[in-house]
Amino acid sequence: MPISTNTFSLNSGYTKQQMITQLEDAFTWLGWHDKCDHTGIVTGLVDYGIFQDDTNDTTYTRYFYSAEQYTSSGIGTGASFFMSRYNGTPNYAYVVKPGYGYTNGEYLEFLPGEATETASGLGWGCTVFVDNSVSYGTTHNGFYTKNIHVGNNWPYGVLRHKIEDNKKYGVTYRAFQAPNTTQIKMGSGSFFHPLDPDPTGSNTYGGGNSSTLNVPRFAGQYKCDVGWHMQSSRGTEYNNPKSSYFEDPGDAHTVASSSTYQLDLNVFRSGIDTSFAVFSYRQPTLSSTKLTNNTFFTFIPHAFSSPVWDLDHVFLGGYTQINPQDSDPNNYVGIQLETLPYGSADNGSSYGPEYQIRCAEAPYDRDNDGIFTNYRSNLAYGSPHNYTYGYHLRTYNRDATYDNNGMASYASQSTGTVDVGANYNAIIKGIPINAMMVPSPYNMPDDFGLVDFVYDAPSVNIQQGDTITINETEVWVVISGAYNQNTKTRGLLFVARKV
Repeated sequence: MPISTNTFSLNSGYTKQQMITQLEDAFTWLGWHDKCDHTGIVTGLVDYGIFQDDTNDTTYTRYFYSAEQYTSSGIGTGASFFMSRYNGTPNYAYVVKPGYGYTNGEYLEFLPGEATETASGLGWGCTVFVDNSVSYGTTHNGFYTKNIHVGNNWPYGVLRHKIEDNKKYGVTYRAFQAPNTTQIKMGSGSFFHPLDPDPTGSNTYGGGNSSTLNVPRFAGQYKCDVGWHMQSSRGTEYNNPKSSYFEDPGDAHTVASSSTYQLDLNVFRSGIDTSFAVFSYRQPTLSSTKLTNNTFFTFIPHAFSSPVWDLDHVFLGGYTQINPQDSDPNNYVGIQLETLPYGSADNGSSYGPEYQIRCAEAPYDRDNDGIFTNYRSNLAYGSPHNYTYGYHLRTYNRDATYDNNGMASYASQSTGTVDVGANYNAIIKGIPINAMMVPSPYNMPDDFGLVDFVYDAPSVNIQQGDTITINETEVWVVISGAYNQNTKTRGLLFVARKV
């Protein structure tokens, strides 16, 4: 079955704000935004009381990172609160998850143990203040919320991505920020607080005590849904796509060389599994001699169901990026699949997967050293002996022209060659989202694949969008890849079936 594809273009001189709109247009085309009508979100507390526990608590400070309501005087649901008790007495409270459906003055009551030390405690209660001015999830076709005002230095958009219906964590929130005109940052989480206190500027601070602190931001249980709690240093800014401190687990991604060139976002969607799509940034008017000169960040947001986990218990938050590797084209070329198995924790620091353990993919990277699968071309210049490492995957390829033992030039016609009938250079399909993840949570659909190739001419400039024709009923389009160009053009390409 062929893929479907679409291109979302920005003219030269584009802005950061337009980069967010470009992403929103892409998700609108995919239909991935789960429209909802969230009003009455909790933004603060009018009043609260944490009653004295009936135990002799000698612990100076107790923290309750995401206490959830037991009863309510209204119909609101989903809010949670960060609480602190000092020597058993009330200290402060902050809104963690905003929930929805609340009304001003609604009283919430909490079970003993949610902000008390034992089940014999008296519990606590609060009266909430809510924001009814905005309906989140209906205003935009592609994003749950966004701020692309020219006065906002950190424009962002948030996708409410439904992956599985009727699952507790079947929705993933994905945030995208444009810090400049050549990069994007992104993160994900199971809950999101959408309040923006400054819709025409860059302010993120929501108030003092009994507030939401810095918003908008990812929200939830500390070290389950988010990597920082409400009073951590920058704890509500690292999760905030409107903040300069916003953390992308893979750092900022380069999507362009300069805004002086047209910027295309190309989306390739599987016809076999429509939840699978590849996003790739490209500047078609940028001069190039090879694909990697003008094709930039290429990635796959995880949107698949998997038998490995149950979204009643965890949320799907990772993404996989496709990294062409041709830094040493005289020795090796290849493609690296790098999976970031957590949504907003910081890859490569002390805030790794263990800081977002509710993310479904997190257990694959407990050492926080990244998940990398390296595919190397068998046919590129210098292959295979000049590049091979024991941990690199080996693709099957056989060609009588190249596979000989040095004896083919001798007189005997049967020496040093294998019958051409053994030749094999098929499109490699059934590719794991990352072969270093065992068991594989997902294999790419068969309308995406890898091809190891030789073109009998040097310096050929193969570009994204070029096609490989097997026959009149099988044509593949190039998405990404790496190749060298000396004597011949040869390497490895990531492709999708167009016909």
